Order: sequence, then C-alpha cells, then structure tokens
Amino acid sequence: MKLIDNVARPVGEPIRLYFETLSKRRLHIFIAGLFLVGSFFLAQAVLFDTAVPFFLPVWALARARYRKYLMWVFIGGMCGSAFLGLGQAVIHLLQLALFNAVTKYAFMRKSMPLTVAGSIIVVQMLWQFLMHMGQPPVHTQLSIGFEAVLAAFMTFFLFIAFPAADRIYFGKWTPERLGAACIIGAMATTGMGAIMIGHVSVAGALIHLAILLAALVGGLPFSTTVAMIIAAIVGIAELSFTGMMAVYGMTGFFAGALSRFKKIGIALGGVSVSLFFLLYDLTLPLDNTHFITLGVATLIFFLIPSKKLEPIRQVFHPESTEVSEKRHKWLSDRLDEQLSDFRQFSEFMSTLVGGRFPATEKSDPSALQDVPKTCQSCFRYAKCWEGGNDDMAQLLQDWETTYSMTTKAPRHRVEEKINYKCIRFNGLITELEEQSASRLLTGQLQHGRKMLALQLRDMSTHLDKIMHEIKEDLSVYKPAEEELANRLDKLGIEYFQIDILAGERGSRRVVCCIPEKRSDFETDTTVAERLILPVLEEMYEEPFQVAKSLVRQEPFPHLQLTFTSAVRFSLDYGIVAAAGGGTFHAGDAYEVFPLHDGLTAVLLSDGMGKDLNAYRESRKVIRLMRECLNRKMDPETAMHTLHYMMSLNGLDDMYATLDLALVDLQDGRLWSWKAGSMSTYIKRGEDFLRMDSKSVPVGFLPSFSVEAKNEQLKSGDIIVMMTDGVFNGDVALEVQEKTLYSTLERYGNHNCDKIAERIMNNMEMKYQAVSDDRTVLVMKVEHVLPSWSSFRPSSQSRKFGKMTG
Repeated sequence: MKLIDNVARPVGEPIRLYFETLSKRRLHIFIAGLFLVGSFFLAQAVLFDTAVPFFLPVWALARARYRKYLMWVFIGGMCGSAFLGLGQAVIHLLQLALFNAVTKYAFMRKSMPLTVAGSIIVVQMLWQFLMHMGQPPVHTQLSIGFEAVLAAFMTFFLFIAFPAADRIYFGKWTPERLGAACIIGAMATTGMGAIMIGHVSVAGALIHLAILLAALVGGLPFSTTVAMIIAAIVGIAELSFTGMMAVYGMTGFFAGALSRFKKIGIALGGVSVSLFFLLYDLTLPLDNTHFITLGVATLIFFLIPSKKLEPIRQVFHPESTEVSEKRHKWLSDRLDEQLSDFRQFSEFMSTLVGGRFPATEKSDPSALQDVPKTCQSCFRYAKCWEGGNDDMAQLLQDWETTYSMTTKAPRHRVEEKINYKCIRFNGLITELEEQSASRLLTGQLQHGRKMLALQLRDMSTHLDKIMHEIKEDLSVYKPAEEELANRLDKLGIEYFQIDILAGERGSRRVVCCIPEKRSDFETDTTVAERLILPVLEEMYEEPFQVAKSLVRQEPFPHLQLTFTSAVRFSLDYGIVAAAGGGTFHAGDAYEVFPLHDGLTAVLLSDGMGKDLNAYRESRKVIRLMRECLNRKMDPETAMHTLHYMMSLNGLDDMYATLDLALVDLQDGRLWSWKAGSMSTYIKRGEDFLRMDSKSVPVGFLPSFSVEAKNEQLKSGDIIVMMTDGVFNGDVALEVQEKTLYSTLERYGNHNCDKIAERIMNNMEMKYQAVSDDRTVLVMKVEHVLPSWSSFRPSSQSRKFGKMTG
C-alpha cells in the first residue's frame, strides 16, 4: 500500500496551487490594496495648507460597506497620518474612537456625512482648545469648519463611487459615479506630490492619464469637466500652483476636441497645450520633469486596451436599443404568424378526416347487418329473411363477432350452422369476408388519418411551447425582479442580484445571490429556507424549494441560490396482484413512474387470457405507452397510436385493456384515459367518486375513440384502480361496490399496501372472484408540508396563550 505522503508530485505543483489561490482571490487582493494605498494618500492630503479631512470618510465607507478591509484602511491611514506628524496621528485616532462610539446607535448611521463632520468638529475643537489654552484663533476655527465640510462632501462622494462589495465590479457606471471617482482620485493625488520615480512625478502622470482617458471615453464635455475638477482641487491643495489650473483645463479641452482622431489625436492635444504654455508663460513649472511625466502618461495611455474602457464609454454613448427591440418585435410577430398557419393546417387536417370519414355505428359488431347481395338473389330469400324469421340475421351477427377473434374454432362452428341453412354457402362466406375486410381496412385508414391529425396537433402544441420559450428569452422579467427586490429590502434581507429565469406557474426558476454567511449559526441555506422562501411563496402564491445552493468565490465570495416551484402534493401507492385459476403467470401488468417532479403516470393493463401470452401482451402495451409518454406525446395521441400499432399486427395478435392515469401533484388533479378498463374509485372523506369510460380495449376494433376525464384532488383522497378480475361478473356491480366502499371506510387510515391487500381479500372471500387475474392499485394524495413553517402570532393565538397561562 502506498501512503499519500510518498506519492511523487510535480515540483511546480505548490507554485501552481499558490497562483490559483491568488487568481481566485484577486478581487479581494485588489480591494485590499486599493484601501491600503488610497487611505495612505488621502490621510496625508492637505487642503488650504491646514485641513486634513479625508481619513475618517474612508474609515466610514469601510465600516459601512467593507468591514473585511477595516484593517487595511487603519494601517494605510495611520501610516499616512504619521508622515504628517505624531499629533495628526493622535487626532485621527481620537476621531476614529468617537466615530465608532456614536455609530453604535442607528440614528447616527442614517446620515454618515453628518456623523463624520460632527466627529471631526468635536475632536478638533477639543484638541485646539487644549493646544491654545481655551482661546483658539479665528483662522483655526475656520480651518476646522472647512475640514468638516470637506470631510462631509468626501464621505458623500465615496459612498457614490464605491457601492456595496458585491456591486463594485459588476455595478453599472453612471455619470454621478464617474464624477465622484474623479474627485476622489484628484484628492488622492494631492497626497502624492512628493513621490518621484526618477524624473517622473507619480501625481502628475496620474492626472494627465486621467484627462486622456476621460477624453477617450466621454469626448469633449467629459474631458473638460474632469480637467477642471482636477485643476480646482490641485489649486486648492497647492495655492502656489494656481497657474496650473489653466494648463489642466486647456489640456482637457484640446484632448476632447481631438478625440475624433482616436488615441493619436487625444495624445497630441494633451501635449500641445503644455508646449504652448511653455512658450507663453515662463513662470509655470513646465520643466523636464513635467514633459517626461507627460511622456510616461501618454505611453501608458496607448498601452491600455480600449475594450477595458467600453463599460465606461457606454455611459456617455449608449447603444440604441430601438433597432433590437423592433427586431425582437418583428421576430415575435413572424413566429406568431408561422405558428398560426401551422395550427390552421393541423385543424384543416382534423376537419378533413372527420368530414370525409365520419364515425359510423357499423363499427359495433352487434349492430344489425344489411342483407347480403348473395341472399337477395337467392330463391330462398323469403324463407330465410321474411316472415319474422331472424335466424339467418343472428347467424351473420355471430359470424361477424367471431371474425376478429384470435382462435378459429368459434367461427368454424358458426360457419357450420350457416352451411346447414344456406344452399349458397361459399358465395355468402366470400361476400361476408370481403365486407369484413373492407370495413377493417376502412376503419384502419380512418384511424390512421385521425392519428396523423392528432400527431399534427401535438406537433403544433410543441411548436407553440417552443415559440413561447423563445418569447420568454426575448422578454425581461424586470417588473417581477423589482417587486421581489422591494420585498427583500423591506425585510432587510441582503442580496445583490436577482434573476428570474422562468416565470410560468409550476415551473418558475429564480436565482438569487446573497453575501456569504457571517455568523456561526448560519448555513448555506439558512437564509434561503427561513427568509427568502416565504417571500417567494407569498409573492407567487405557490410553493417553492431550494433546488441548488452553491458557494462562489469569483468574483467575490457569495452564495448562489436557485429556487424552483415545488409540488403541492405527495403521492404514495401500493399494489397487490394475483393470478387467477391457479396459474403461475398473470395477464395483468402495471407501472408507476414520474414524467417529471410534478406529474406521475400510472399504467394498468389486462391482457386477454390468463397465460404467459396475456402477460406479454399487457407488458407490451405498458412499454409502448411509457415510451410515448416519455417522448412528450399527448396521452390521447399516445392511446390512438398504440391502438393503431396493435391493430396492424393482424388477426392473430391479441388485444389488452389499458387504464392510464396522470396525477398532477402541482395543481392536485387526476386525469384518466380508459380503454376497456374498470372504473377508478376515489374516496374523499365520507364521499365516493367514480370515473369510468365505455371505450373498447386497444387493438380490438378497427375504429377507436377515447376521451379524458379529470377530477380535482384534495389532501387525503384515496384512489383505487383495478382490473376486471376483482369483481365477479355474476354479482350485481352495485353490491360489490358497497363492499369496496366499506373496506375503504374501515381500512382507509392504513398504508396503501395494506388497503390494497384488504380489498383483494374481502372481494375474494365474499364473492369468490378467483377465476381471473386480479390487480388492485391504491394511491394516497397528501399535502406536502415543510419540516418548519414561519408564522405570525394573531390575536386569537395571543388570547389562547393568556388562557393557557
């Protein structure tokens, strides 16, 4: 045996796993680095040469929306404060302590900008009173006011530019968010003034790069706006460089004006302004460092792929959806037109079949036959057919009845009787065989065309469903998604994405993404089962279930929950079967199988006879019917197709009864199709219902018709299906049904197997119905109840609690 520690591993496997881990956590690393660097530079950004207002706003943002990164904000902010002096670091610590203390109260969290400004004013006033012995100068008080106002505005801009952690990457860029991001970036560059890499100024490179990118994505208006914002902020931060405001403003204007020439025009426009001011005003700091910085920023600008900026470009140049919406509408109308034409064609085929081959009563062998032509030309016509003599008519009816039988002996016996009475026997039998064969072929042709019409109807139905699904793909469930989002917001349930993939009742599919668990008692599905499921059930008025729960790490850790419609009822069944006449093989066959989660099919067939051949015939019927249903064929079409296939096998083949039941567990309804089978009995409380049909077995006659019956089910209903061997043909049906009802009354609270066994035993003991194969299938329908349920105490429950207390 080889231990796992001794298994040889590739040398680079640890390195590969390390890089895979970094790849999965790249967004986390990016946000952590952004807070670390951003808080460092913002903490040492000085405006008006005295105000340092930007560390506490960053802390407020992280505490409200990015609690995981508070440590990085603290490290970066305190390091930046330490560069300004020990006193500034102490002031920032006191501001953090006061802010954390007051934000424990919900009232103080309602307006973060005011809370930040108030914390800065309180700490700064106390600090300045101590430093100036209770008499701070007026300019110091004004500086405190400016710092508080700037901090409030900075907090407002930060909350606009940085949405919740789940939306920071996928959130849509808006003009407001872009403007706020530009202001924050410009503020951060004021803390980078002393950072130089060789002859390159980091702050200058970032400023010029931001102007060029603004011209690329937004054109002239946006680049000019960004340039003026940067110029104003840089001018406020460094009052000695107010002359650079004109340089930055003109750079944004010319870069945006030449944006039609793509990156080359933007780069030339940005550099030309600095060259012009170099010749115009020698007092500006336009030295070698400035132009080297511009060159580096321009090079980075050319290296940035334009596709990465496409989401931002869409904010200023959104694609027109009018054409696509018109295309979708045209496609939808075209699909409706094609579907309507096909539906009319299928209806035409059905009408053509029904009009050209009308249903006749001659399909019944017991119906009165016309006098054969051989008898009409015979001199003994009056003796055989007139004077109230109906012996010959009865013999011809018997011959017609035995003509379709598998065994030949009954027909030979009838033909011997006809030969005894008829002197033109050979001619009469030949005419009868021709008429029977003609009726058989006509019936098969009629049934085949009817089956074709039904199959065309099914194809039309399938196409209708396909077109409906295509239309659903073209549509958007925005109203439903917004309503669900509003309900979750009212309950305080955190989420960041809701997608409704299917909106059809009974097959709804909703995907909801929520933040990862934050407490030890929470599991992956706690929030889904206890909070979101009741919201969906109340909104759609149908049960839901958690179909899937996945923990996703990309692009950030979160839970992806998939909700689907759940069935309202559960089905339990039991079967008891016995062979009649002491034989080993029974001719009955049955099968219970789900077509999908909300629909169960029940098949019960009785082959003609009590031997192995009867069992094979009934199994063939079951197998073929199951194949048809699994291929999404309509039950009526499946019954006709099955009859057509069996009737084409010839006269040597057998036929079988078929009892098909579909139990809809979503809506609670029973659909029944019967072909020569026994009635279905339903016990509901003290009432009993019966579903029966007069259709003949499949493959028995040339013509075939079947109709569906349905019954609404309720929780606690007991459904009984059986073959004809359970009842005794010599006893009145009403009497035997009373015995069945009394058995269900007495043993209805037992399980289905016990009920089926009791029905079988009681019927055998009381009516001695043991000569034929017997099968009893019992089903119970109950409501699906969750293991838990949410409830709200009502006034009655409170009164009951007081009474019991």
